Amino acid sequence: MTSLRTQRLRDPVHGLIVFRDDQPVDQLAWALIATPEFQRLRRIRQLGVADFVFPSATHTRFAHSIGVFHTARTLISIIRREVGEDAFNTKRAEVAVISALLHDLGHGPFSHTFEGVQKSRNAGRKHEHWTADIIRNASGRVWSLLEGHSVGFAEEVAALLAAEDPADIYHAVVSSSFDADRLDYLRRDRLMTGTGAGAIDFDWLMEHIRVRPIEIDAVDPDLPADTVSVPTFCLDSKALPAAEQFLLARYTLHEQVYFHKATRCVEHMIADLLRRLADRVTTQETAPTLTGLQAEHPLLRFFRAAQPSVDGYLALDDTVITAAFGAMQTARDQDIARLAARLRNRDLYKTLDLRAFGEDEGRQTQWARRIDRDFKDQIAARTVIKDPDAAVSIYTQIGGDDEKVHKKLHVLDQAEGPREITTLSKMIETLRAKRQFTRYNFAEEGDRDRARQRRGGTR
Repeated sequence: MTSLRTQRLRDPVHGLIVFRDDQPVDQLAWALIATPEFQRLRRIRQLGVADFVFPSATHTRFAHSIGVFHTARTLISIIRREVGEDAFNTKRAEVAVISALLHDLGHGPFSHTFEGVQKSRNAGRKHEHWTADIIRNASGRVWSLLEGHSVGFAEEVAALLAAEDPADIYHAVVSSSFDADRLDYLRRDRLMTGTGAGAIDFDWLMEHIRVRPIEIDAVDPDLPADTVSVPTFCLDSKALPAAEQFLLARYTLHEQVYFHKATRCVEHMIADLLRRLADRVTTQETAPTLTGLQAEHPLLRFFRAAQPSVDGYLALDDTVITAAFGAMQTARDQDIARLAARLRNRDLYKTLDLRAFGEDEGRQTQWARRIDRDFKDQIAARTVIKDPDAAVSIYTQIGGDDEKVHKKLHVLDQAEGPREITTLSKMIETLRAKRQFTRYNFAEEGDRDRARQRRGGTR
């Protein structure tokens, strides 16, 4: 039998991350990291295609997930302090920490972009559901390790990650306004993109986390009450300035990084390429000629399957797609060949942001109507891509908006208890409303210039 020993990893955000030999959960985490399912995360970048804009943003969901695990251990120690030893649930704490480590297992290639493609094909499944399926896969390495830790442990981890509403404070470690995921990616993405704005006072925030009950919408519609009370992470009033900065950091990263106009453009180009590829996988015989890929390429197998399997999904990652660009350049389908060549060589569509016509929303709407009319045929042919869906607010989440109560930030008021931060901070309240960005991406630079010049001059 192999003897256990302490393992260590160096991380640019957290410094030394230690997996102690006398902590069974640490050793379980170390074994899980070595599984093929987790190692696949080395081949999925945390920020998808952001390196097209920020060249150093090549960090992976592998590194991020380990950072989330490390942060989750800190949050668990805070829960222990807040609830006391008698109320502390060691088993649930173990489930939460391992859930934090495995929370991104189900991300597909280019993450939310791939998820959006599947949704547009009426085949969408959220990455959280794929994560649960991978954990529950009895033929996989992750499941066997979790069950080896304790019988039924795999299902407990999968259930926690799949749950949309909290049942206890341990759920807050992986899904709340102050969960381990956000506390890692905010610092990691800022560091790896080189963005100057978006810093948070992490140590001060962690020092002032408290556990308090808040009222949320009832999970069970048959309950007599409209709301139920669940414990979650709140911040002491002394940390209000740091809490404001925390949300401003999220806002800044969404505006400057996640919704950067070139990043969004690349995401749309890749999405168009993948949708076109999926449309061409009608038969095994014609697909290779039309797409330039071998008949058994993982992408073609996945799109061909009526019900894609866990193994088929795990065969996909960023490198599988980017490595296929070269072959797809030879596709008989000219749209596939053109998009693959442009992506491979970073020959991006040219973007026109409606803010070029001024900040007045009415004026922007007027110009959008004109562009929609003048470029109707190009928009239909997808040589002009309209992107009306980029929106940022103080609670914006990648892939959607955090509208649930337990995902909003609460600060303790001495008289009233937990209060949502916009009721205490005028600065944050002003950023609560969504700020919408509408952009057009033109395959031909001349078309972009003509659309822009209609306002009476270039800019």
